[in-house]
Amino acid sequence: MRGSLGRSAGSAAILLAALACWAGPVRAQPPASERNAASLMAVEQQWLTALQRRDVTALARILGREFIDSDYLGDAITRAQYLEYFAHAAERQGPPVRQQFEDVRVRFIAGGEVAIVTGVVVTRPAGAPSAAASSHSPELRHSRFTDVFVWREGRWQAVTGQETHFTPGRR
Repeated sequence: MRGSLGRSAGSAAILLAALACWAGPVRAQPPASERNAASLMAVEQQWLTALQRRDVTALARILGREFIDSDYLGDAITRAQYLEYFAHAAERQGPPVRQQFEDVRVRFIAGGEVAIVTGVVVTRPAGAPSAAASSHSPELRHSRFTDVFVWREGRWQAVTGQETHFTPGRR
């Protein structure tokens, strides 16, 4: 789970399941545009913030009813399990961190109703220097992610997410 548990990369089956759950066109506006790519990234930022704050209400709003994640072993984690984990994570909360996106790409498919966001989240202790710090610093954690969203009920909802931690320079 982003920000706390490592997730294994990629199962095509999870993506296919997410697309199979797509409810079809009910639009308040057409989502495939630069402006809406920016609004999608605002949802990604809200997701990071909700995880940092252990804000289950915000997470429940972001995650679609069919949301599925995977743990570091590749086992499926349902939306209910994901929310339950963060509801009880407050007592396990670590020191404050800052997170930023790097190398992000947004791709729209299914007529713009489905968005796939890939990129890297860099996590550093809140007191650590920002961009000036070396990307090889041991206090930084890098995570590749792939999130799939559907446009539904007039907003973007996450239906699946995967994350893999890595050390820059080791590919």
